[in-house]
Amino acid sequence: MNVGDMVKVNKCNACPAIVGKTAKVTGLISESGGKAVTLSFGRGRPANGRPHMFSIEDISLVQTQE
Repeated sequence: MNVGDMVKVNKCNACPAIVGKTAKVTGLISESGGKAVTLSFGRGRPANGRPHMFSIEDISLVQTQE
């Protein structure tokens, strides 16, 4: 997974309303051996209560046609 890739949120316990939505990867974070990404949903600042970091296990890469 790279910055700029489009991903789909498969799981989010903190904000179930975003499950199934697509977002753009804006950053990669590796802390304590686990990997996480920061996502941008393209609508300005995130809504209250929405996490800004997601585990790579909770998202999947969206295949785009070129």
